[in-house]
Amino acid sequence: MMRSLWSGVAGLKTHQLEMDVIGNNIANVNTTAYKSQATGFSDVLYQTVKSGTGGGENVGSTNTSQVGLGSKVASIYTNITAPGSMQTTGNAFDMMITGDSFFMVSTDGVTRNYTRDGSFTIDAEGKLVTQNNGFYVLGTMGAGGVPDGAATTNLRLITPATNSIAGTATSQAYFKGNLDSLDPALREEDGKNLAIEVFGTDGERYTLKFGITDGGDTEDNTFNLRLLSVKDMNGNTIRNDTENSFDLVYDKHNGKLMSAGGSTTGYVQMSFSGAASVIGPLNVNLNNTSNYAGSMSGHSSTVTGTKGNEQGLNQGYANGTMSELSISNDGSIFARYTNGQTVKLAQIAVAQFNNAMGLEKVGDNLYAESLNSGRAQVMDVTKDGGYMNSGVLEASNVDLAKEFTDMITTQRGFQANSKVITTSDEMLQVLKGLKR
Repeated sequence: MMRSLWSGVAGLKTHQLEMDVIGNNIANVNTTAYKSQATGFSDVLYQTVKSGTGGGENVGSTNTSQVGLGSKVASIYTNITAPGSMQTTGNAFDMMITGDSFFMVSTDGVTRNYTRDGSFTIDAEGKLVTQNNGFYVLGTMGAGGVPDGAATTNLRLITPATNSIAGTATSQAYFKGNLDSLDPALREEDGKNLAIEVFGTDGERYTLKFGITDGGDTEDNTFNLRLLSVKDMNGNTIRNDTENSFDLVYDKHNGKLMSAGGSTTGYVQMSFSGAASVIGPLNVNLNNTSNYAGSMSGHSSTVTGTKGNEQGLNQGYANGTMSELSISNDGSIFARYTNGQTVKLAQIAVAQFNNAMGLEKVGDNLYAESLNSGRAQVMDVTKDGGYMNSGVLEASNVDLAKEFTDMITTQRGFQANSKVITTSDEMLQVLKGLKR
């Protein structure tokens, strides 16, 4: 008679613990990246009333007769692989992982915890940290990426070195267009004037003023390109002691450039000295120029000069200051500067586990390694097909419909087990009354 009483007690305890889990799930329905939990029950020890027997010549075999002693909670598992829905925040430092990986965070850069909560911010030291507890987000610095098993570090994004970027000098330029031998401007002393704006090694803008003349000879296929002056951004002429003068020779039949400065490559190298030494050297491409006769109605040369090469590279740029930070789908963090340049500063690393359900919850939306989770495998988030979304957070994966249904079945189970106890008590009362 007493076995049913203790079975009922065991049932009450297990259903009470299940209700604790359900209550925690519902309490965290709006917790960022919360992963719901569920309980698993199992039966407990059995008392054998009669052992089973084997069959003989005259009788058959019989089964073992056992009476169970109730139930127990076998497991409380975390539904860690089911992603939560996407919540848009508009904050560039709010990150959501699509895939099975975890962000890595730390207080000292050595002891690591893991989280799916990607609500990050920049602290007073310029480091990327979690918003709710200030843990440092781990990754790799520089443009090198995150190789497998990479050594990770705190990501310090804003420093005196990253706040600004030094300018780069223009290293290439090109001329294009046609030189008309009958253009009257070519016969003037300074010839046809052209200008190219370039950057110096100091990040400042300078203007190179050129003149193209007919070469001072009677040939209609020879010209001269000469650097006339160098001016700073305020229009002041600065000293340049290096002569830059190049003879241009074109084919008389097809008008194509044959040589420039004595070179058949079509390129000339310009160098600078004095105050203008902050410019160059400048490799100038003249292969896109030609020498064709103009129309009958007028004669005008169309040559223009442009900094950089034909693909828009090597134009140089001015000094710049950081204007914003952005994060790409692989966790790379880029700084954009006022001069239009973009530089990769760091990349957020992630970790994956052989058994993510074996991770231990330690509060504050954090997990810790356990013996059953396996060691963290540091990697680039895209290695397993995952990626990061910026400006969004992962919501809780709690399913309220399921939780309310589980609440109903748990309540009914608790009531049924309490009924077992009261019924057993009534039967004991009847047994006690036999003495009368």
